This record gives sequence, structure tokens and C-alpha cells, in this order.
Amino acid sequence: MSSPAPAARRRAAALLPLTLAATFAVAAGPGAAGPPHAGGPFAPGVASAATTATKTSTKKKTKKKAPKYTVEGELRKLRSARDISAADLRTWRALYRDAKAKAARLPKGTARTELQGVVRNTDEIAGRRKLSASLAPSVFLTLQVNRDWWTARAAPAAGARPAVPGSPLTWQYYPGEGLQIQWLATFGTANALATTQTPAKLEQLRAIEDEALRLASTRAGGPAWQYLFDFGGGAPPWGSGMAQVTGMQSLVRASTRLGDTKYAQTALKAVELLRHKQPNGALLKGDVGDHLLLYTFTTMRVMNAFTQAVSGLHEVAATTGDPKVASTYVRAERQLRAELPQYDLGTWARYSLGGKPETPSYHTLSRDLLRGMCRTLQADAALFAAGQPVAGGLPPAPPDLYCALGERFAQDLRATPSGPAASRARSRAAVPAPAAVGLDAPAVSQP
Repeated sequence: MSSPAPAARRRAAALLPLTLAATFAVAAGPGAAGPPHAGGPFAPGVASAATTATKTSTKKKTKKKAPKYTVEGELRKLRSARDISAADLRTWRALYRDAKAKAARLPKGTARTELQGVVRNTDEIAGRRKLSASLAPSVFLTLQVNRDWWTARAAPAAGARPAVPGSPLTWQYYPGEGLQIQWLATFGTANALATTQTPAKLEQLRAIEDEALRLASTRAGGPAWQYLFDFGGGAPPWGSGMAQVTGMQSLVRASTRLGDTKYAQTALKAVELLRHKQPNGALLKGDVGDHLLLYTFTTMRVMNAFTQAVSGLHEVAATTGDPKVASTYVRAERQLRAELPQYDLGTWARYSLGGKPETPSYHTLSRDLLRGMCRTLQADAALFAAGQPVAGGLPPAPPDLYCALGERFAQDLRATPSGPAASRARSRAAVPAPAAVGLDAPAVSQP
């Protein structure tokens, strides 16, 4: 089967189901590794192959127009501006040509589809004039990893995170998009490693963070860790507020654990993505503060992602005392506190503002994150009362709402552990009644 068009690949990636239990198993709060991005219910179903074939056959064949901006053309421009070296130009151009040629020679099937998908992502980034000197290392690393994988290895299961030889990062398989760097999972691993004392694990932590520094690209005036594939309507490259904060958190921990200030210095510069408005940054102005968006390509506001970002920012602000991070945390926490009641349905919680109910897994995650913020702010109150500094340098935010809502969500889970939709379904099965349309919780995990 040939590789799907970009729009179809975006829909396919957005519809990939991954359960939360398989990707996140840490407690919430300042010490937690970042959870997986929560799925976004923004993509319609993919048209069937038969429908697509019919549509294609009825279209008049026209000569394909050559793209205005190409990978090789953009690389030449970068070299002319002396933004990349002559060796970079030669290496990346040869890699691009080789990946295209190998994809064309592969027999029809998964390997060919996936490698062609990654080549198309590379073309798309260049075509949108986003192939900058800072982004190029991660773009061509992704191309190299996929060329080597799909020409020699079998396809992993959808959503799997296979070990990529020679890379300390976490990679994930998104059907139609090939293997992609999963930054959130990478930084979650680093967060966990930073809690250990084992020399081998600390060297693994160093390897992850050194690679993260090497692959950080410039976005919104600071270093960012961008995703390089079509997802949920977003074209590459795009960023994530939650992944960015988790990266900052892991770098600050690594700096403390490894005794190297370069990691913390990069973390503090990375706050810029959270201080610039969407779509370049991840900030969305709110009524009383700033919402930190899950994705830079949509203004959808997701409760668990925003709560996790605020929790991580608190840790970075408390550890470093940096004024920019502190002010970003204060404004984000203020907006989160104002928004939280709007996610509450009374017996369950919404996944996103104005959206559908959470799945039980996400409801559990939201409960844990709120409980973590409750403990964090209670500790801040004790520090402030003792005359000690707290994150933000201001009187700490009151913990009451976080504590109350965390307990409410816990009660929800005890009352209806399978969620409100499942509870209604059981009731309808027990007592015959007219069919009703239930609310389906999001079943999609995101990068």
C-alpha cells in the first residue's frame, strides 16, 4: 500500500489508541515524571481504501506541480547563509537522497509506507520553510533512524516504543509516520533516572540530556523540543507546553544530580515557549492568567496537561528561583485555579474545556495531579508561615480547591470506577429504556 497523503496521515495518527496504563505509572506532584500527552478528539475517521480509490479514479490526471521550497534547496540556502557547514550539507543531502531511493525500491507494504511517510514529513517541513539550522539535526536524525529501521527490521506494534540502536532517546511508532522521537516519554525517563544514585543510570541520564541539548531547536525565542510529524491536524514541526515543562524539569534535576549547570541554563531559556502566544508558543491568554496549551497547533484546553505543566513549573521555579519561570508559574497557576470548576461535571470531569468526560484512566491521572498540587501548596503555606521563600516569591496560592477537587474525583472513581458512560450503559441493560446517546470519553493518546 502506498503512503497516505499528509491529511490522511494526520487523521490516522490522531486516531491511534494507546492506553494510559501502558505509558504512565508514576504518582503526580512535583516529583513526578511527565505523563503521556492526553489524546485529542479532533480528527474524523479515515476514509476507507475503497472510497479513496473511487475518488482517485474519477479525478482527471494532472501534472504534479513541483514544490516551491525543497529539502535540498533549503539546505543550500542554509549553507549560503553559513548557518550550516559544508559537511552538514553533504551529509544531509546524501542521507535525504538515499532515504528517498530506498523507500522507492522497497516492496509495497508497511516498510515502504512508513519510510515514505517520514520522507514526506521532511518534505513538508522544508516546504513550509521550517527547516532551520537548529531543527535540521533532529529532522535528519529522524530520517536516518527510519531509513535504517525500515530497510532492515520488522514493523513494531502500533504505539510501541522500540529501542533504537545508538540512541538514548525514547522513540515511538506512529503508523503512517514511522518512528518518531517521543520527547515527553524521553524526559519522563530522565526524571526517573535523576532520582537514582546508580552510576550506570546517571550516565544514562547524562546521555539523554546531552542528546536533548544537541537536538533542541529554536522556537519562540528559546530552545524547544519539537515533534516532527503530522498529528491531530497539526503539521510539523509543532511543540507541546507539557512536554516542554517536563523537559525543563528533567534538565534542572539532571543539573543538580550531575553537578553540571549547562542543563539548568538550557532549562531556564526554554521557558520562552511558555511565554509566547500560540501558535508559535504554547501560551493562551486567559481571564486572570495564562493557559499553557498541550499543543501549539490548537487552542484546546486539556485539564490534566495544564495541571501537569503547572506542577512541573512549580518545581523548576522553587529549585532555581528564576524570576521568569516564577512569573510564568504564578500566571499559569492563577488561570488553572480559575478554570478548574469548569471541568467539573458534578459526578465526573471533562477531559478538555467544553469537551467530553475523561476516560477512567485520565480521571485517575487528574485526581493524582490535583492531590499533588494540594500537597505542594500546603507545603508552600507552611514554608511561607515560617518565613521561608516559596515558588513565585509571593504568598502561595491557596490549596483548598485542589484538595477538594482531588477528593471529589476520588469519590467519583469509587462510585463509578468505569466512568459515567459505562455506568449508564449498565443501567440501560438492567432496565429496558429508549436508546440514548452517551458521551464517549477520548480514547486517543497523543505524543
